[in-house]
Amino acid sequence: MLFIGREVQHIVGRFLWVNPLRLVGILWVAWAWSFPALATDGVEPIGVSMQARARGGADVAVGDSALSQIDNPASLCLSPRDLCKLDFAGKLGILDVRWRGPLDSDDSEVKLIPLVNAGIAVPLNDRLTFGVALNSKAGLGTRFSFRHLFIPFWNRREASDTKMVSMPISLGYKLTDKLSFGLGGRFEAATSEFSTVLGPADIEFGRGYAYGGGFNAGLHYKAADTLSFGLAYRSPTWFGDLSGGKGKASLLGCLPVSLGEVALEDLKGAQRIAAGAAWDATPWLKIIGEVRWLNYDQSTFHRTRIRIHSPIDLSYPFPLGYCDQWAFILGSEFKLSEHWRLGAGYHFATPNTDRYNLTPMGSITSTHHGTIGLRYETRKWWVGGGYVIAFPKSIDGPGSSHILLGTDYGDGHLAQTQHLISMGFGFSW
Repeated sequence: MLFIGREVQHIVGRFLWVNPLRLVGILWVAWAWSFPALATDGVEPIGVSMQARARGGADVAVGDSALSQIDNPASLCLSPRDLCKLDFAGKLGILDVRWRGPLDSDDSEVKLIPLVNAGIAVPLNDRLTFGVALNSKAGLGTRFSFRHLFIPFWNRREASDTKMVSMPISLGYKLTDKLSFGLGGRFEAATSEFSTVLGPADIEFGRGYAYGGGFNAGLHYKAADTLSFGLAYRSPTWFGDLSGGKGKASLLGCLPVSLGEVALEDLKGAQRIAAGAAWDATPWLKIIGEVRWLNYDQSTFHRTRIRIHSPIDLSYPFPLGYCDQWAFILGSEFKLSEHWRLGAGYHFATPNTDRYNLTPMGSITSTHHGTIGLRYETRKWWVGGGYVIAFPKSIDGPGSSHILLGTDYGDGHLAQTQHLISMGFGFSW
């Protein structure tokens, strides 16, 4: 263990000494571009690297990017043993989201969503690889203005803005020539603010912050030269309260009254299990499959409470109603020539939103996604781009709402279409 610790210290120190601004730049870019987002996989993008997005998001059995450690830390062992890797991936989401209520309707003003990820993989010896990454997760992002049943005389704002950034630090170890194991911890930061209407009351939740962490673990098994399997687990992210913001409320749209400090109690992210396989069917065709389960039922995105710090502390239930979700992915990669790679995939996701908890602030998971991407790669560098279409999806309220005084939401209708432009580049040294 002492040897491993010295190796990690040595390689990290060498990296920072060569260019001390490099890692700071990665951290800054990933945070700065972590804008609010309506995502295609619950509250997360379908893939963390450009390569994975091109094949529908599948990655746990492939691991062809330094960013793959985010989904499966065991994939670090697939990096070349004589090179360090640094990879970037960006995504620009183009959104068309519309809310129709019983009295009025509006299109969301949030139209363009940029996100950036970065990852580093550093081999320490023939069996051990160190990795660190920045993952700009998607969140909830909407901005509507429309008239409500109990406040019909003017438009009221319905908006959400949630940002999440994760920093996993991992080690991958080759147990045998075929089997690799990965383990890592991660630090996460979250920030959120929102505005909503509950019957005759207009509520504003000022921007709050929360910090927490969790761990990742994974296995990668190369059963044959042409067949590999991957299995990965991501624990929940355990935060404390998301706090620090100030709250305001008004009745029937009148002068808002300060509520003092407000907080979301015990913020908790969803745990995830993913399993996949990759098969080189021919020298020029690779077929990849993956299954994911995300446990939203036990997360804050299922239910939470808003706590108001006032002379008398109050707690208010706020159920978002996110449900457990399954995703099924089928992807492929074509080797067009020595350097050109074409990826294509299909991503199917089960619904994650309960109709009884429908709000304009929610995110719809599109059921069907089509993906494609093209990249040029050499041993020392690569560059590429791709496109993801999240086909139109809509959800209707059932006539009533589990949200207290949510009279506008029981008969609401939310529709979403999403186009994603993916891009990325990387180099080795």
